[in-house]
Amino acid sequence: MNLIWSVFLSKPDSLRLSPRRLEQLHAIANALDLSVTEAVTHLIRREIAAGTIPAAIPGFNVHRVADGILIQIDDGPSKTYSVESARALASTLRGTVAGEAGVFSVQHGYSFIRLGRGFKLTAPMPGPEVSMTGDLAIDLAEQIEKAAE
Repeated sequence: MNLIWSVFLSKPDSLRLSPRRLEQLHAIANALDLSVTEAVTHLIRREIAAGTIPAAIPGFNVHRVADGILIQIDDGPSKTYSVESARALASTLRGTVAGEAGVFSVQHGYSFIRLGRGFKLTAPMPGPEVSMTGDLAIDLAEQIEKAAE
């Protein structure tokens, strides 16, 4: 099923949909036993899998370089993590989203903690912080893991 709707961004964290499209989105969420936010994530991941859009997360630069994995968030400083440190970060992202305690890793140079219903990543540490949802953290972990292969 191909679902297309007009989305008008009014704020970075909100969407304005026509009431009819919103009802359709709720129907998709209900049919998949998901929240509306999870349904949007489901649709995005489906389009990534289909090759419609790349898996890259806007604002996150993650790629392999000669001496490790370069990670940069937005226009902040970049840091090249060793493959071991990058894998540790990916594991921390997954673990914290799954309910494990957050991590402040001086050794690897990052922190990832639960903050309310979301999460906060600092990479490199010290450095700028970015808030994110759990599903976005899992997608970032996948990007880091692929770069570390």
